[in-house]
Amino acid sequence: MSIIQPEELQALVQRIIKSGELGRSRTYSDILNYLADCAVSGNTPKEVAIAIDVLGRENDFDVGKDSIVRVHIYHLRNKLKAYFSKYGRQEKYHLDIPKGQYILTAIPANEADGEQAASISSRRREAMTPWLAALAVLLLFLNLVFQLEDDSAEVPDSPFVLLSPWKEMLDDTSPILILVGDYFIFGEMNAQGDVDRLVREFDVNSSEDLNLLQDGRVAGSELYYDLGLNYIPSSTAFALSRLITGPLHNIDSNRLNVKLVSDYSTADLANNHIVYLGYLSGLQELYALMFAGSSLEIGDTYDELSNLQNGEYYISNSGLSGPDAFKDFSLLVSFPSPSGHQISMISGMRDESLINIAQQASDPQVLSQIEQNLEQVGDESIHFEALFEVFGFDNTNFNSRLIYTYKRDPLAVQGFFGGN
Repeated sequence: MSIIQPEELQALVQRIIKSGELGRSRTYSDILNYLADCAVSGNTPKEVAIAIDVLGRENDFDVGKDSIVRVHIYHLRNKLKAYFSKYGRQEKYHLDIPKGQYILTAIPANEADGEQAASISSRRREAMTPWLAALAVLLLFLNLVFQLEDDSAEVPDSPFVLLSPWKEMLDDTSPILILVGDYFIFGEMNAQGDVDRLVREFDVNSSEDLNLLQDGRVAGSELYYDLGLNYIPSSTAFALSRLITGPLHNIDSNRLNVKLVSDYSTADLANNHIVYLGYLSGLQELYALMFAGSSLEIGDTYDELSNLQNGEYYISNSGLSGPDAFKDFSLLVSFPSPSGHQISMISGMRDESLINIAQQASDPQVLSQIEQNLEQVGDESIHFEALFEVFGFDNTNFNSRLIYTYKRDPLAVQGFFGGN
């Protein structure tokens, strides 16, 4: 312990607890209070003492077989760093738990700043390294935007100005927001308290979901750690490039924006034309909007759709067939929102179908076929969904076909937004 006074330490500990940075579980608060009491009394607790005194383990607790204390100390150490990264300027001291020890140390804020800056830089590098695909998408998008035609140049008429779902977006100057389906992932600790592997669970889509899992004491969840990471499928880069160089090519670059689904707000739906681009499993809170008034619904998995009208199932085996032939499915959905903007969902079950549906949505002949199937007339704005079957082998698309079109009920979408 440093020169911090006991009453200063206890007051700082209570500010940390009340900030909410330790989460809703009382476990981390109890450990922090315990370590603070030990620091004041000059006692250096053992791992087994923390397990028994704080975590309620029995006297025969074996630290060699159970890493529960090391995992909780790892989490607490990072939660303390999160607190001081937000409120450090307000505090005279920063608290830390040195690696490999179970003592609480207090460091004067001016000495901690340099260590914190180095730590943040290191964490950012670690977080960025595995997910260069996301960075590639962003760089690709920026590169394509800067290659758009100059506003003063004469541009040829685009065939998409007459075709849904693009004509509604090309007919005005409202902003267009591309929402990219992304996934929340977290780490799993090994016995040494290090991140051993990365985990993706479809029911855990945010830090809040992970906290609920841990607060519910789900078996094994005490080993999970929020790394602050999200990722996107590699096929998104190709799909995005097809849209930017195709139907959105002549759009003023100031109208185009890209955001991850995990970052969108309900205000985005009201103030922009929306294009969702990603897997069906990446829709997250947009799932209800995607299937409002649909004759399709997700089956037992996100690789399966069922037709509510005829009972037919559409099941992808992409990624499971190896070098053999595969079948995949993609879905194009479009409808106007009550605010007058257009919402288009361009989605696939796997990489092959996501790549394919971006091609179909950028093909005027395919869009014309969809309108003919729906008996589209004139400038009427339509609500529709179109399902494609994709064929290929060894992760390579060779062909696809439009197998289903359906004109959706506009009242269902209005109901999603709170309409009658």
